[in-house]
Amino acid sequence: MGFSLRLSIVIFLSVIYLGLAAAFATAAPIPLKHFANLPDVSNVTLSPNGNKIVSKIRIDVGDRQGIAVQSQDLVTKEKKMLLFTDNTKYFISSIWWKDDTTLLVRTWYPSERDTWTGFSQARFKTRETRLLIINTETGEVTSPYTTAYLKQFTILPVNLSNVISSLPNDPDHILMSSASSERGFPSYPTVHKINIKNHSKTSAQRSKDRVYGWRTDQQSRVRLAIWRKDDRNATLVKNLKTNKWNKLWPYTDFSEDEVHALGFDKDPNILYINAYHEKRMAVFKVDLRDKKLNRQLMYADEHYDVFGGLVYSPLTGEVIGIGGSGEEGTKFFTPKLKKLQASIDKALANTRNFIYSITDDENKYLVYSTGPTESGTYYMGQVKPPKLKAIAYRYNQLPPDALASVEKISYPARDGLSIEAYLTLPKGGGKNLPTLMFPHGGPFARDSLSFDYWAQFFANRGYAVLQMNFRGSEGQGLEFRNSGLKKWGKEMQDDIEDGALDLIKRGITDPNRVCIVGASYGGYAALMGVTKTPDRYKCAISVNGVSNVRELVTDNRSLWSSYNVVEEMIGDDLKELKQISPVYNAQKIKAPVLLIHGALDRQVPIKHSEQMHEALLKEKKDVTFVQQPMEDHYLSNEANRVEAFKLIEAFLAKHLLGNRTDKPSTSVLTH
Repeated sequence: MGFSLRLSIVIFLSVIYLGLAAAFATAAPIPLKHFANLPDVSNVTLSPNGNKIVSKIRIDVGDRQGIAVQSQDLVTKEKKMLLFTDNTKYFISSIWWKDDTTLLVRTWYPSERDTWTGFSQARFKTRETRLLIINTETGEVTSPYTTAYLKQFTILPVNLSNVISSLPNDPDHILMSSASSERGFPSYPTVHKINIKNHSKTSAQRSKDRVYGWRTDQQSRVRLAIWRKDDRNATLVKNLKTNKWNKLWPYTDFSEDEVHALGFDKDPNILYINAYHEKRMAVFKVDLRDKKLNRQLMYADEHYDVFGGLVYSPLTGEVIGIGGSGEEGTKFFTPKLKKLQASIDKALANTRNFIYSITDDENKYLVYSTGPTESGTYYMGQVKPPKLKAIAYRYNQLPPDALASVEKISYPARDGLSIEAYLTLPKGGGKNLPTLMFPHGGPFARDSLSFDYWAQFFANRGYAVLQMNFRGSEGQGLEFRNSGLKKWGKEMQDDIEDGALDLIKRGITDPNRVCIVGASYGGYAALMGVTKTPDRYKCAISVNGVSNVRELVTDNRSLWSSYNVVEEMIGDDLKELKQISPVYNAQKIKAPVLLIHGALDRQVPIKHSEQMHEALLKEKKDVTFVQQPMEDHYLSNEANRVEAFKLIEAFLAKHLLGNRTDKPSTSVLTH
């Protein structure tokens, strides 16, 4: 079978972008909204038979702004808007096909509980998830759970969207896991087989003590369970002959024994797992009939952990690949698909290319391509005859030629540890540039060779941007991740400053024009940067950032367990936690601070920015605090995201550019 891709593909793509690229090449800066708007298209998915395509699209027509789920019939070209949200009442998280006519849509929204239980008042803030079921033929939208069922709960479960099997060969049913209703209170999850037509349900798996998640095999039998007690973890696997649950691969948090089950092969005795191989996560398969559970290595990356879901053959049900590794696209195990991936990587050079949504006959597929200067393009591919055509752009107004170059670099931390980083420079490069240190959130996360709309926006405004994978970042192996344990405000913070020192040494950065910017943990790092090294940074911007580490730790303590995983990550000495909390050290800060926080943030409560604002005002420091209504942790509301970018643009221009004649000619108010 031939998979060669024709040169005309590349020519076609070049022509598509030509008009936009030519326009942007002569017009700087790019309007702010082109970066801050939500993606024009995302979550593109092909139906199993290849006749329909569905996606999330951005709507901005008159007074109607938001996100819609749209389907298109590839035969008749008819388009349907199946669902719309203005991102105030709820947000659309993901969409996928159950079968050729039915869509499953996961939604979420911030909420809270305030319920009298008969013994006490239950009050807590939540991030709710809900599942919507859409018939693409009739447009009917339904929910899987009946009101009568939900009334069993005194306190309603938070997660009501967890589909563990879409049962593609059963048009009437899906398998869902949700909290069981023991004495009216949400408890360990159970599994129901739900009829999506009449909403009746039957039990498929009862809850088990300490089991927090369920998985099925390829025959849709509940076979896997995720078990956890305090810092101890294990995988429970159901034996098909005895129907007993075997506890496999026990490990403690942050240990080299860590194992995660990925899923079964078509053969129900073959299980794929993530486990460490030479200190980095790799993919293995295990024959459960083997008493020694020997592991066969399927894929490992010399430099990065391998994560990502399994890729299955629609024809055979066999595992044929893995979603990707740290810096690459899909990795296939079969020669045929390896050849296909190689041909696509050759045609779409210098990007990470993910093949997915393969049709039942394996003739059509989708490719998502992204890279530092590729804001995201979706392609429709075909095996016979071989075709690859761009069908949607994640950001229509951000073609590759309009974006700034990104270079992968490394620099030594002060203790000799090598830190990987990504340097984005304004078009034309330059020396002695105003520079932003831009640490990622998490902190168990990482930056990679993918498009970053923040970094590109900053570079378009004339700033050099450094995104570093400081110690504690995930993806570079066990030792590197664990080197960040209990290092908040210490070595993790030094790694960021050492990046600034390296750029100064290279002549890229003006030492008097460095600002530190971040969101979530990155917001904490921004505040801690101007606290720990007040003379290094000219300003700091924290978006939904942590300020009170002591409170972060104590808030995660529970009455029913002495174990607190956050203490293991950050520490438990309250005196030391105060020392690494910017809110308790506001008197040390010299630089102006901008705080932006969503009022409905459930990840980092807004009290962190409120407390920081009060502490800085008390010390008569230069601080601006903007509270964004109807906003969560992720700037999901477009109006709020645009507002945040305008505030950031003005703040940076004031404190890093001043009255310099070489500053970009931008206007906060005219985008």
